[in-house]
Amino acid sequence: MSSPSQIANVSSAGSTRKRPGLLSSERVFIFTTLAPAVVLLSIYVFFPILYSAYLSFFKTALFTAKRFSGFDNYVQVFSKTLFWTALGNTLVYTAVSVVLTLALGLLAAVVLNGPIRGRNAYRTILFIPYIIPYAAYALLWYWLFDPRYGLINYLLSFVGIDAIAWLKSKNWVIPAFILMGLWKRLGFTMVLFLAGLQNIPAELHDAATVDGANRWQRFRYVTLPVLAPITLFSAVIALISALQIFVEPLVMTHGGPGDSSQSLGYLIYQQGFVYTNVGQASVTALVLCALTFGFTWLLLRRFDSKDVFG
Repeated sequence: MSSPSQIANVSSAGSTRKRPGLLSSERVFIFTTLAPAVVLLSIYVFFPILYSAYLSFFKTALFTAKRFSGFDNYVQVFSKTLFWTALGNTLVYTAVSVVLTLALGLLAAVVLNGPIRGRNAYRTILFIPYIIPYAAYALLWYWLFDPRYGLINYLLSFVGIDAIAWLKSKNWVIPAFILMGLWKRLGFTMVLFLAGLQNIPAELHDAATVDGANRWQRFRYVTLPVLAPITLFSAVIALISALQIFVEPLVMTHGGPGDSSQSLGYLIYQQGFVYTNVGQASVTALVLCALTFGFTWLLLRRFDSKDVFG
């Protein structure tokens, strides 16, 4: 009969043998498949971020660092009212846009997941705006918002609302951009939620019905928890898209009227390519990057990763 020490030695030897080596076929496969993605991310994401951080401490000539200036670029950017205006506009646009996109996207998915005649046509109609190029989409809405001949004001006239100068009013230009963003991203969010709804096992709803749950309770305690991963992914995508708002102020308003439609993305463009102050543009870009990572981290904390990813 083997002693306990012999059994322990045998088990430890077995566990050692099972341990994959540094160049095992499994690890080689993982390294090989991940390498292209890591290389591309390093070239197009990580290096530009690090280089922007480097340039933010220098006086620059185009994209070349010329003279170390410490925190001068940070002081100059943060001391300007234009930066804070752009930051406020971006945050307001992002908050309202993300909430409406998720809420209406989920609502559209629930409605079009039911037995509705022509639902495939409705799904297609809602998704088409997402594939329209940004420049064409901005020009289309520029015409729709025309205060005299635009379709939006024409439709509002039927309910007794006077014409609104959407893009020439400081109070209405951000709501106009929110409406545009909602129209463009709603279909994509709807498709994501539709995929999640169609993968919910019918047995879950049947069990809840047997337990006496009504339609709202089934939606609240069965559908929403199962859709948590889809909700998280949709929220992150909508958040990143909204924070990067750029085409709308560039094509439609040039940041006006006044500075009421300035965004961080458009401010980076002005600082870097109009005024060729890449140092200050790098500071603003780092702020935008920090906001993106920060809000994404908050979303991951809000949706417990154990509950979302199992």
